[in-house]
Amino acid sequence: MTTAKSNAVQATTAEQLVSETDHVGLSRLVTEHAWRVDHGRADTVHELYVDNGVLDVGTPVRGREAIREWGRQLVAAAPWRSIRHVCANMRFVADGANAAEGTTLLTVFMVAGPGAATTVPFSVGEDHDRFVRTEQGWKLVSRRWVELFSRGDVLNLPQ
Repeated sequence: MTTAKSNAVQATTAEQLVSETDHVGLSRLVTEHAWRVDHGRADTVHELYVDNGVLDVGTPVRGREAIREWGRQLVAAAPWRSIRHVCANMRFVADGANAAEGTTLLTVFMVAGPGAATTVPFSVGEDHDRFVRTEQGWKLVSRRWVELFSRGDVLNLPQ
């Protein structure tokens, strides 16, 4: 085995996936975040973050109060008629006993204008998350959206 290939194998095997129990807890947190946005409850997403959490969907929103305001604006004037997030391929890696990092593949379906709904996704991307275990359970420390594919619609989200 070449040295470069050997180093790549060692780096991959050095990652420690979270326990099955933690995987379930983190998956529920990720799914809850999507559900709240999809069902007009974005004004409660801040509850899933630590006090100094960061949500970055293009422009970083820093702190629970700022995330609450971001969500309140979405509820007050959603830029879509309908939205659904499909979460898949969740993978969580332990970062010590009480922290983790993860990625989730998201397929986002959205109807933003007066046209008919379509089965063509609005966007496909990944959420890159950092988590910490608190007395209340797992919370998000940060979430960063990375777009992979887009159908090209323009959408104005609150900043």
